[in-house]
Amino acid sequence: MDVSFSAWRHSREESLQLKGDSFSFLFDRRYTNRLNRMSRVFFEAYVVATKELAAQEDRFPSLSEIDAKMESGAVYAFKDRLMKNTEFFEEVKISGVSYLVPRALKFVDSTGTYTDLILNFDEGAAVLPTRRKTPSLAEPTVPPTEEGEAASFETEEDIEFSAEPEDKAAPEPRPESYSRLFEKAANTTATEDEEADLPEPPVAKAEEAAPPKPSATATFAPSSGKEPPSLPAKGRMSKEMIVAALAGLIMLMALGGYILSGGFPSNSSSKPLIFVDYSAYLINSSNESYLGFDISNPQGMPNLIEMKLPSNIDESISARGGIVTIAHGTDTLVRMNTSTDASVKIYLLNNWSQIPLTLNFSGTEDYDTSLQVHSQDYLVTRKNDTLILSLNLTGDGVKFEQSYAEKS
Repeated sequence: MDVSFSAWRHSREESLQLKGDSFSFLFDRRYTNRLNRMSRVFFEAYVVATKELAAQEDRFPSLSEIDAKMESGAVYAFKDRLMKNTEFFEEVKISGVSYLVPRALKFVDSTGTYTDLILNFDEGAAVLPTRRKTPSLAEPTVPPTEEGEAASFETEEDIEFSAEPEDKAAPEPRPESYSRLFEKAANTTATEDEEADLPEPPVAKAEEAAPPKPSATATFAPSSGKEPPSLPAKGRMSKEMIVAALAGLIMLMALGGYILSGGFPSNSSSKPLIFVDYSAYLINSSNESYLGFDISNPQGMPNLIEMKLPSNIDESISARGGIVTIAHGTDTLVRMNTSTDASVKIYLLNNWSQIPLTLNFSGTEDYDTSLQVHSQDYLVTRKNDTLILSLNLTGDGVKFEQSYAEKS
């Protein structure tokens, strides 16, 4: 498949219906908030990169070129999930470089749950889907106008606001003092007790008529006529519950004051991760054989990498970006020092089906670093501040990411 933009424009589909799973996986904010934000960043970067490269070179962008337009990086991990779970793109590999070609300009949810995904390459903008308030049973044959869409559908923010109760605008009652509230609670409990006793009036009258029997455990004390009558047992329980609720309220207020005064540590000062993406691949053709190594470093992290290869493997070497040196001995050592995007091609003396490859990544001062490798057979070890990645490089290639976290 070609990655020419003009050829695609003459043969592409205007509109394509897809299953709802493709939309819900990327754009349903109720379940995948992080993936939803990543989807927005990816599609906005994709249409901008396509607009520029279509005008300059008449082609779609590669993954590294898309990544250069994104804020957060990690496009390779996102691409794997995008291709595995959705049907928006087809992946094309040319000389080990991956390109994403859209299957249409507009994508329609066949279930009617989401609005359309529209890629406007002329303006470099993407119209992302939103979940409809009420799923439509079928899409109209004639594309709706922008005004029609605005009148028919609501975004998720509109749905959340419309879900509020209508009586919320009613004036709030004037707050009462704590003592009045406690008296109300006690009176309400007493009223409920009286209503519960209403079905048994004969028993109540018999109890009033019968003289009280002295209890063996009762104690008598002189009482004054000024003392208020004692509350029934249920009334005393209500007071105990009120006291317990008041104590709990005091504890909550104290805890809130402790948190507001900085009692618990906060993660608001944590800084975002910085990513550097790598891809290594092996190309064997009738004309030439070479090992390619690409670095995508959009945020300019200082990078010192040593590549160890078998001896007497290379014929020549070409590089772009940074400083590259090569040394021959028991092994072939290639050192790369760069703080920008870079690529290296090592032309081989013979065709290789697989090459044992070891990569040493030197640490950067004031940063903790780690590797995430997208492969099934590899080994990552650490020696002091150096990360060591060992694997057998084949024609399938390998992609991995190095993340940096600033030390506190």
